[in-house]
Order: sequence, then structure tokens, then C-alpha cells
Amino acid sequence: MVKYKKTIRLKYGNTNCYLIQGRKKNILIDTDWAGLLPNFFRLLGEHKLKVQNIDYLFVTHYHPDHMGIAQNLIEYGVKLVVLDSQVNYIHQSDYIFKRQVNSKFKPIDDSQVLHLSITQSRKFLKDCGINGEILSTPGHTNCSISIVLDSGEAFVGDLYPYDQVSLYDNPILTESWKKLQEANVKIVHFAHYADERI
Repeated sequence: MVKYKKTIRLKYGNTNCYLIQGRKKNILIDTDWAGLLPNFFRLLGEHKLKVQNIDYLFVTHYHPDHMGIAQNLIEYGVKLVVLDSQVNYIHQSDYIFKRQVNSKFKPIDDSQVLHLSITQSRKFLKDCGINGEILSTPGHTNCSISIVLDSGEAFVGDLYPYDQVSLYDNPILTESWKKLQEANVKIVHFAHYADERI
């Protein structure tokens, strides 16, 4: 039985972001580039939502098109949840934004981050009213994670699609997809590809 209200796809730039509305708390998966905060607010409004409706933010990996407005959202009260496999990577895109003229990027304030052990992810999501878990799924980056719901849906960020795995001949990527299959994933939501059924 599905233990969350619904999922809303939010695309206000080039990245598919997702809001999972739990029975108790709502989680946002990924953001887009720095400077797109007004676009994000506008899209929330179209869905009759506001930033105060978002409790937690998870970033599938710390590339600039997935974490660009993370600190902006923190300043509005959204808690950024960083998994133990991601701690050493949250500032890896800072230098990219520093090179941009007139960048609106704000680096993540480490003191405002909520750390979560991946082994505690099921309990954390359950407390939000969402049945699922978070898996470490490297292959695109070392810090990549996937949010996997017991309904069979997975939110994988930029993990390469299953039908492309053999092209990469990458045992790490193969292992990540094996984890997703073992978790009985049926529908995969990507950040830049169309949904895939496996």
C-alpha cells in the first residue's frame, strides 16, 4: 500500500526535480542551477504550494544543476539532508559557480546541514510518512544516491539508464543497478531522461 500522498514533478530549468508529499512531511529531491529561485517559486505557486510546504531537501549528487539553490532553500527553512556517503562532496561545485560572473550562488552552510546515515534512511522516511529507503548508487558520481519507494518508484538523478549500462562497462554502475533491481524498482524517474520502466 502506498504510504504517501503524491509525487509532483517540478521542472523550472533543465533538471527534473520531484516533491514527494508524505503523510507527515514533504521532501524535495534535487534543485536546479543557482539564480533560478524565482522560477522555482513561480512553479510552486502554479501547484498551489509555497516553499514553507517543503520540509526536507535531498540532493541526488552535488553537481551544479542539482544543488544550485540548496542554500537559498535552507535560508527559507528547508532542511538539507546529507547522507554519510555525500559529506565530502557537498562543496565540489562551488568553484564552478565562483567562475560565473554575477552568480547568485550561495555555498552551503555546513552548520545548517542535517546529517543522516544511509542505514537510518528507512526510519527517516517513515517518520515523514513515506515508505521507502535511500540507496548509495554511484556510477555517475561517487556521491550519487537514489530515493526508492516501496511502491516501486525510484528517483535516481543522473544515474545512466538501465538500457545503457552495458555501454559503459562499469562494474560500479552495474552494481548500483543491481541494488535497484533487488529493491523491486519498476519505474525510474531521472533528472534529464524520460521515465523508464524496468
